[in-house]
Formats: sequence, C-alpha cells, structure tokens
Amino acid sequence: MSTEEKNVVQNEEPKMCTKREQVGHALGVLGHDSAYNLWSSWMMPFMTDILMLSPAFIGILTTASRIFDAFSDIAMGVIADRTRSKWGRFRPWILRAGPIFCVFMALSFVKWPVGTTALCAIAAVMYLLTGSIFFTAVDIPFWSLPAAMTSNTEERSSIIGTTTTVSNAVAGAVGIILPLALTALGEFKWTSYFTIALAVGIFASIMYIICFRSVKEHVIPDDKEEFSLRLAMRNIFQNQPLLCVQLSNVACLLAMTLRGYLNYYYCMYNLGNLTIASLLSLITLVGMIVGSILFIVGSKIVGKRNCMFGIAIIYTAINIFQYLSGWSNIPVILVCATISNICMGAAIVCVNAMLADTIEYGEWKTGQRNEAMITSTRCFVTKCVSAVSGLVIALVIAVTGMVPQAAEQAPVVLNSFHFIYTLGSAGVMILAVVPMAFYKLTEKRHAEIMAELAARKQKD
Repeated sequence: MSTEEKNVVQNEEPKMCTKREQVGHALGVLGHDSAYNLWSSWMMPFMTDILMLSPAFIGILTTASRIFDAFSDIAMGVIADRTRSKWGRFRPWILRAGPIFCVFMALSFVKWPVGTTALCAIAAVMYLLTGSIFFTAVDIPFWSLPAAMTSNTEERSSIIGTTTTVSNAVAGAVGIILPLALTALGEFKWTSYFTIALAVGIFASIMYIICFRSVKEHVIPDDKEEFSLRLAMRNIFQNQPLLCVQLSNVACLLAMTLRGYLNYYYCMYNLGNLTIASLLSLITLVGMIVGSILFIVGSKIVGKRNCMFGIAIIYTAINIFQYLSGWSNIPVILVCATISNICMGAAIVCVNAMLADTIEYGEWKTGQRNEAMITSTRCFVTKCVSAVSGLVIALVIAVTGMVPQAAEQAPVVLNSFHFIYTLGSAGVMILAVVPMAFYKLTEKRHAEIMAELAARKQKD
C-alpha cells in the first residue's frame, strides 16, 4: 500500500453503523415505496375509471401538484435540517409523518357519495395533501438518513446501494402484484382499490416504525449552531460537486424516464405486442437490481466517478447497437434492454452515493451541515425531469401524428419512437458524464475533507 493510500485510510471516518441499522433502513423503503408506488401508479386510473373525473381536470391537477412538489421539497429540506429532538433530525419525521402519509394514501381511494364538483374538490385536496405534503414530509428525511447514519463514504455507498436495490425491487413487485389483486377483487369497484391501499398502508406503517427503531443518527451537528438559511443556500449554489452531480442526475433520469414513458407506445406499435411490455418491466426490475449490486462492488475498486464513465460508455454502445438493429429482432431488443437497465441501475445508485458525499463538502465550505437541503435538490430534480419527459413524449406523439389504437402507424411515428428509445436516450446519457470531468470530490479528497472537519471540531 502506498503512502497516499495509507493517508486516505487513516483520514477516512471509521465505520459507524451496525448491520441492524443498514437492514432497518432497507426495511423502511419496503413500506415507503410500496405505499408511494401504489398511490402514484393507481391514483390516475382511480380518478378516471372510478370517480369518472374529467381528463382535463386530472391533467391540470397533476401538473399543478408537480410544480408545487418541487418547491415543497426545498421547504421540507429547511424544516428537516432545523429539526432538533432527542431522536435526531430525521427519525422523528419517519415516526410521525410516515403513518400519516399512509392514512391519507388509503383515504385517497375512497369514493365519497357526493356530486362531481365535490368529488373534484375532494380529489384535489387529497392529492395535494397526500403527495405534496405528507409524502414529502417523510421522503426528504428518509433519504437524508444515510448521510446522518455515517460519514464513511464506503459505508454510506453500501447503505444507499442496498436501499436503492430494495426500492427497485418494490417498484417491480408493485407493478406485478397490484394488477392481479385488483382483478381478483373487482377492477371497477372503489372498495377494491381501498382494500388494497388499506392493507399496504398498514404494512408500510409497520415498516416505518421498524425503520425508526432500528436506525440511529450518528452524525450530529452542533446544537449550539443556529440554522442559517443563507448558509443553506450557499450549501447548494456554491457546492460545485453537488451541481456537477445534479447535472449528471438530470441526464441519467431523463434517459431513464424517456424510455419509461415511451415503453407502452414502443411495444404497442413498433413491436406490435403489448405483452412484451410486461417482459420488459421484469427485465427492468432484474437489471436495476443487478446494476445496483455491481456498483457497490465496482465503486470500491475504481471509485464512483470512474464507475459513471464506464456506465455511460456501455449504455451508449448498446443503445447504438439496438438502433442499428431496428425493432424487428425481439431477442436482440431483450438483450439490449437487459444491459441498458443494468447500466441504469448502477448509474442511479452512483449519483445518489456521490450526492451524499457532497454533504461533507458543503459543511467544509460553509461550516453548516445540511443533509436535508441537499437531499431535497434530488427530489426537486426528479420531479422536474419527470414533468419534462412527459411533455417531450406528448409533443412527439402530437407532431408525428400518431393515431391512437391504429394497428399501423406512419413510418415517421415508428422511426421517431425508435430513435428516442435508443439514440435519444444514449445521447442524453453521454451528457451525464460531461459534468464528471469537473467533479473533483474523489474518495481521496473526501477523506481529506473529513480529516479537516474532525480537526475543526477538536479545535472548537
């Protein structure tokens, strides 16, 4: 081992978490994501097919809530960072806001015996309270916890990687199980939706409580220091590594969500078989999990930043190959989808792990630690990218003149779908590595910053 490597090992923070705590955080996401995925995936079908609300009203409601979401995330980041309690800053929100979110999630699937106007008003209030208030109140603290559990970058990458892997598995399981349960109970009965939501809500509440009891916050800021919004803003806008990571995150999420939004249309019209969408969803689930695991191993060998370069190269190459192969060879499409999703799973965990490392950089730069504020930028970016991706696909459908439910589409429609699904996604992923050229917060630099922060605390 070289002298430089020895210094990194000596400067790196010691491991702080037990296996029980790491498992506790992963169990928390079982409830967290099962409840949210149920609500986010099935709320729109419930409003259209059960409540019989106008699509125009639903479109306005979802767009307005996303805009509100983006800013409520930042506000919750400020609130969480200012929280002080015997349980820490983030754990109280897991215990309190988590079960409340579950209650409102279940109540969202109730058809009240009132007129259409009143149903619209109730739906709007419940939608905003559930998704924009109570979910945000638990989501920001939950994903801020890994940075408060440990400042050891390797240990934190492992926590984030494990929890993200479980999160991807939950998303896949919800997509597979819920349609079957709804069909068994009666797909056009509001009681079917409510029964499933109630069961999931109870399960999620139990998982939140287990997470609260299992996880500890070992990285605790000085309670004597008052929270400064000015420093919190500096922690974001003068945090060069954070800005680099978030620019990469925008590109990664855009590449993933473009394919996700286009998946139905690509399978229905290009491949001519909607059942392939189910197979691609299963491939996505497995690929994302495998990618998350591979990142945990690979980041220890070559570092997180180098992992991102490798991921982008492989992802771009396989999507170029798929573009050139066309859309008639299903086995080739399935193989390419497998490799693409492995890369995407690794990329998402990579940017999340690097995002957590920027917390110490911000603390070193400003003297104030802001886990929740920095985590809230991730949620802000995710919701903005989701809105942009939906708009892009809608514009493509409108401009190319796609005919809904038509057995045959014009060549321009099919070619546009294939281009966006492959080269478009690959081109966006190439942009993800550009900010990495300016990202200087390597594992070695992070260890040096941790040593300086430790020296400051000893001096104080």
